[in-house]
Amino acid sequence: MTALGVYPIELKSYELDHRGEMPLWVVFRFLQEAAELNAVELGFDTETMLKQALTWMLVRLQLRVGEVPAGRTIIKAESWPSGVESRFAMRDFRLYQQGAAEPFAIATSAWLLIDINRMRPVTVANFLKGDHLFQQEHMVAEAFPNINPSGRPDFGTDFRIRRSDLDMNDHVNNTHYVEWLAEAVPEIVWRERSVIVLDIEYKRAVQFGETVHIDTYAIDDATYLHRMTGNGGSGDIVVARTVWKKR
Repeated sequence: MTALGVYPIELKSYELDHRGEMPLWVVFRFLQEAAELNAVELGFDTETMLKQALTWMLVRLQLRVGEVPAGRTIIKAESWPSGVESRFAMRDFRLYQQGAAEPFAIATSAWLLIDINRMRPVTVANFLKGDHLFQQEHMVAEAFPNINPSGRPDFGTDFRIRRSDLDMNDHVNNTHYVEWLAEAVPEIVWRERSVIVLDIEYKRAVQFGETVHIDTYAIDDATYLHRMTGNGGSGDIVVARTVWKKR
């Protein structure tokens, strides 16, 4: 069995945005789906790990997006575990439009394996063996940026956590944070531009009933830094950087 997984995933009409295109949060959702499908094949998916009182926690993800698909179509998603770096299990991704030779989206991510009884990371190398890894250079080569916005934000918005936002760990699913970030910019940016770069770092989990607040800082007319905080605990929930391109 190869650790590289290749999966056809249908892009449905109700997942399209106001332009009839695949939006950022659906791109991210397809990454999540490909990661889980690959983990199922390799035997360390979320449900399997929960039986051992363990769970995966996404810590960082870097996503680069080109021309996204429009309309209903089949996306070819590729994902594979791409090494162990310090405490982190690395995972990479490619998404292709139907019949295309080059991907329209690539991503590199870092995960922790958490002991849910102690809420502490375990040594991931004890669980990922050599045949679990598809070694190659990461799809996003540049280092993760230092995201520490300061000063007065240019934009702010709030979101209340719903039950439908929760995953099997009873925390907000990773994809919903990206949905909120995509709305945490001025209306004209959301209407006229699309995200081509996303760097996101997850700091702590959020549960039902909390309200999160996102402050957004404009670096220039295309680049924004984001800080997400909440009323259910101290410290940042998420920090992120987005770069938007006019379509």
